[in-house]
Amino acid sequence: MGRSSGANLNDLRDQSMRLLAALKLPATFTFAQLHDRVERHRERPVHLIPRRLPALAPHGLWVAGEFADYVFYDADASAVRQSLIIGHEYGHMMFDDASVPGDLEHLTALLMPSVDPSVPPLMLARSGYDEPIERRAEIFGTIAVQRAESWSGIPATEPADPEVSARLIATLEGRVPRW
Repeated sequence: MGRSSGANLNDLRDQSMRLLAALKLPATFTFAQLHDRVERHRERPVHLIPRRLPALAPHGLWVAGEFADYVFYDADASAVRQSLIIGHEYGHMMFDDASVPGDLEHLTALLMPSVDPSVPPLMLARSGYDEPIERRAEIFGTIAVQRAESWSGIPATEPADPEVSARLIATLEGRVPRW
């Protein structure tokens, strides 16, 4: 499912509801169950990594690596807010959204001022909701949180490859990673 253009909120809600239904989750579910279904849908591990993010950075960030997905989320946010952030990033993954070049350039300049913009892997993160795909991801995350049994149960994920994690974190923190 690609981008939608000019979709109204009802259309975006319907798209999110259909995609959640396709995951065949129970009427209420845990975030661990949602996480498992997202991994199955993506056919790859999804690593959830809490981080202290820079003040002007987006609250969440999805990095689509070669063999795994990485979701960075604000470690200082409340449990409910963390669930919404992760749900939003799951929405981008489930809809297979892609970042547009202008977003990547802005994000790279914000998070990684000393890194050549051509170096980072595919990343998707935005801080506004002007685009329909952003509203759709937010709706997906909101519906997921509303249906979840518990907001405090961010699933523990398998540890990410330490070398890959270290490079991603260094990049997020604006340090030049050692490739």
